[in-house]
Amino acid sequence: MKWVEGSLTQSWYHIVVLGTDLAGVVFAALAARMGYRVLVVGQGERAQSYKHAGFWFMRRSEHLLGFSTSPAVQRAMGELSLGMEMKNRPQPLEPSFQVAMPGLRLDVGGARRLWERDLERELPGALPLFDGFDAEMAELTRRSNPLLGGGARPPATVRAPGIGEPPPEPDPIHLPPRGLRERAAFRRAAQDVPPHLVDGPFDVLAGIHDARMRAVIEAPLVHLSGLLGQPLAPLTVARLWTHLRAGLYRFPGGLDGLKQVFLRKVRDQSSDYRPDAYAKGFVFKRGRIAAVQLASRGEAIGCELVVGNVDPRKVLALVPRDERDDAWHAAIAALQPAAWRLVVNLGVDPRVLPQGMAPELVWVDDPHDPLRDDNALWVSRPGIGPHAGGDGRPGPGVLQVSALVEARAATPTLGGVQRVVGRALSAVRRLIPWLDEHTRVIDVPALIAPPAAREGEGEPSAREAVVDLDALVPIFGSALPDTLGASAFAPETAYKNLLLAGDQLFAGLGFEGTCLAALQALHLARERVKLKTGLRGERGLV
Repeated sequence: MKWVEGSLTQSWYHIVVLGTDLAGVVFAALAARMGYRVLVVGQGERAQSYKHAGFWFMRRSEHLLGFSTSPAVQRAMGELSLGMEMKNRPQPLEPSFQVAMPGLRLDVGGARRLWERDLERELPGALPLFDGFDAEMAELTRRSNPLLGGGARPPATVRAPGIGEPPPEPDPIHLPPRGLRERAAFRRAAQDVPPHLVDGPFDVLAGIHDARMRAVIEAPLVHLSGLLGQPLAPLTVARLWTHLRAGLYRFPGGLDGLKQVFLRKVRDQSSDYRPDAYAKGFVFKRGRIAAVQLASRGEAIGCELVVGNVDPRKVLALVPRDERDDAWHAAIAALQPAAWRLVVNLGVDPRVLPQGMAPELVWVDDPHDPLRDDNALWVSRPGIGPHAGGDGRPGPGVLQVSALVEARAATPTLGGVQRVVGRALSAVRRLIPWLDEHTRVIDVPALIAPPAAREGEGEPSAREAVVDLDALVPIFGSALPDTLGASAFAPETAYKNLLLAGDQLFAGLGFEGTCLAALQALHLARERVKLKTGLRGERGLV
């Protein structure tokens, strides 16, 4: 145990993870599995599922994919001995999703015969184009797999394979690469990918001239990616579309249930999770973070490494002013979202749902217009809460509508959010004309009542509501070079022992990016924190 002056109680960990974004929780489980003593600090977390007016809703949309097609997802799960569990527990959706527009409804995914039938009915003659695009994107995904192989294995596992064993996995490619050696490794790993597709602004959808066909592909991708480049990055399109065509999945208990799988792994490896703890600042010593100060009891947690697992801009406030690297802080603060992902939850009579409506549906009002705001909505029937029976099936009478609110200022205004909510509901009425007469409740997690109204001083009017920024997911417009168009942030910071690993890191790749962020953070953590005792830290991971 190490003592930090000025604190009432003391504990010490190799690594402190701030926040419960899924990426950092996966990282914490991986690090604990390797023998590090890890503390996960809740940092004001809220459960993604919540009950309101008798209905179970979700605060954010959940799109899980890549379990069978992503090397980063498979490696993260394999190193935690979750390979078999992740084959059985995630439930594939059939069809993966629907795309609906005025005069068109198309099931995407599932049996080849049904796909051919739907295309011939809705888009006659489009099958060869989609087949060619699918093959091209699958090949580009295969060629770019070496760039996303995941993090490093412990040294004990880097050995020549025995008879019948697979070869050892290659060293990770750090994104973005650092120095000449890593840049050379990046170029070698990318040698099978045409250079203009690695990070350039090339539009891989440019060859699809029919607006409806293009919208079938692009509309779901703008909801899956956390980066909205103009156009979408080529490898983002290729990888997200390939994983999406392989299937969308539901996990029992939703995102909360998936997080608990990894938090159990943390606890099982003699590490800790404090859901109610909140860090209020860092204690520096000789240019390094020596401890994390918690808000309660004046407790200071000694550590060798801190991993920020929240919005990177929230980490800035924890650094003492006299220790700040002004250039880095200015660069992070200057990154402003291009859009925010907004969720509108509806509790309705289950009979309102049209026959044949898939659990996941993308609505496009006009394929010729930009796919933003109410013109591209993702409508889900999520399987959460006790009513779902824990098996991932959609709960009765719950609709979750996701929209992208274009950023016109540094923060969204109340009026702007309310306008998008109103337009989104109007679009859902065009999809379900009889919606209003069967709607029981509408709840927008990003719109909250002021404290006085919540304490019983009357119901707040729309004018009294305030915007809860924590309920909006920021979507950035451009990526750093050499991140495959997938990340606006680098995992390393200006501080020697502070890393970033939240869900916004590699957000352009969706759930695959979540696992990649965890593996990249693991690789960087091993560089910075050397285990000094026991064989546990040098054991191989299965």
